[in-house]
Amino acid sequence: MPRSISGFLIDIDGVLISGNQRIPGALECIQFLKEHEIPFLLVTNTTRQSRITIWHQLKRIWFPIEETDIYTAPLAAVNWLRNRKVKEISLLLSGSAVNDFKEFKITAYNPQYVIMGDIGRDLTFDRLNSTFRMIMNGAKILALQKNRYWQTDEGLTIDAGAAVAALEYATNKRATIIGKPARDFFLQAAKILEVPANELAMIGDDIESDVLGAQRVGMSGILVKTGKFREEFYKKSKIKPDVILSSIEELPKFITTK
Repeated sequence: MPRSISGFLIDIDGVLISGNQRIPGALECIQFLKEHEIPFLLVTNTTRQSRITIWHQLKRIWFPIEETDIYTAPLAAVNWLRNRKVKEISLLLSGSAVNDFKEFKITAYNPQYVIMGDIGRDLTFDRLNSTFRMIMNGAKILALQKNRYWQTDEGLTIDAGAAVAALEYATNKRATIIGKPARDFFLQAAKILEVPANELAMIGDDIESDVLGAQRVGMSGILVKTGKFREEFYKKSKIKPDVILSSIEELPKFITTK
């Protein structure tokens, strides 16, 4: 590691869990960080689940964390909208994540912003076209993330980025990205931890959203070879992680030996 690290941002899917299963060594790593009072925050671009849903999921498989140990793209979006005094929005979302937006008026009639996330098989032509028309009528696009794909129990799966890119192309308008790799997402996470960005390391399985996004704000980027990691994609990338680990299981040993 090129500099002293005081804390960690840790991705969830592909780093701590795969589906509803713990990745080997992930639980022990979180326990190690807790026992040694090393600051960490679990950060995720997951857009189908609210923070409390994610918390319950992790608690069911025995991760010793609190709800406040989790920071999500939907939460970042809520804060972003609140700070800009936005009142009316439309949601292209599914799952419990919609509950994070209760303070706003949800409307299909001239919303100020369309909030886009990953809705999986609920993404139909009609829903996409309806969103297209709202944007053409003046709504702005706030994308919770623009990831290309993610790892599921069934294998690599197309993520929200494909739909975001399609609407950007069709409307000739640029989306504001709120989750990783957005600069503000990482800086807000650092603020929550009360640790300077240059003393944090981001641990993730996505070399673009996790590693490069973190490095752009002065954090170290640690790439794990689990989740969506693919050796062939890594070799083709020009992005250079500060550290590469086979899995998060190696982190406690790395901390104690560096």
